[in-house]
Amino acid sequence: MSQEQSSRGWILGLVVVAAIAAGAYFLLRGSPEPTPPPAPVTEPEPEPAPEVDLEPEPEPEPVPEPAPAPEPQRELPPLNQSDQAARGDLLSLAPDGALGRWIVSDEVVRKWVAAVNAASSGEMMAKNRPYNNPPGDLAISEEGPTGMVLSEENYQRYDLPVRLFAMADTGKAIKLYQFWYPRLSEAFGELGMRDKNFHQVFLKAIDVALAAPEADQPIQLVRPSVYFKFADPQMEKLPGVHKLMIRIGPENAARVKEKLRELKAALDNMPKQNQ
Repeated sequence: MSQEQSSRGWILGLVVVAAIAAGAYFLLRGSPEPTPPPAPVTEPEPEPAPEVDLEPEPEPEPVPEPAPAPEPQRELPPLNQSDQAARGDLLSLAPDGALGRWIVSDEVVRKWVAAVNAASSGEMMAKNRPYNNPPGDLAISEEGPTGMVLSEENYQRYDLPVRLFAMADTGKAIKLYQFWYPRLSEAFGELGMRDKNFHQVFLKAIDVALAAPEADQPIQLVRPSVYFKFADPQMEKLPGVHKLMIRIGPENAARVKEKLRELKAALDNMPKQNQ
């Protein structure tokens, strides 16, 4: 065998041995272990939604309004210096100073006290009245047995002052009466009355006006001299307050009486120490 054949045999033997060794390796090794599957990914559980309180929230308690500041204490003026304040309080009982044309501006307290005192006896003051008479003359119609009757137009002269009187705030009027009572009492004392007080006289004057009779219409008049008189002698004998209630007309008289009853009820309920 030549050297070349010997070398080829050697190489071939190495190839055979390598092949046998490789086959043996793969047989002994067995099948490759399978790759383990990836671990499952666990998603985090969603957090529970916060519970919703379905009950409505309580409304906040209302904040109370602050109490109004007390009015400053008012000082009662002396009687001799009371005209402006007293008249101003009377005017405040009607809107827009509508009573201004009817209320005098001098000796206001004294004149009202004197007028109330006279009215308690049924009389009307001829002078120094605390009020002004309605404008115009007595309205007369020519008819009836005497040829003269009191015209309904005469009643209209009193419509405005009566309406203002009826509209006055009774509660406010009573408060002003209580405020001014010391000066009313002082002025009443100047009249020399010692057996009664002004409050009693005021209530008596109201009772006199409430007792005024209703007159049959039309009202017959006569004129024996300068002044007109009622043709009915009994009517002519009536006290002055009753005659005035007749002259203002039945409807106006009814309004005045209604307001006087309201005032009297409030005056009767006044504390005794304020009378």
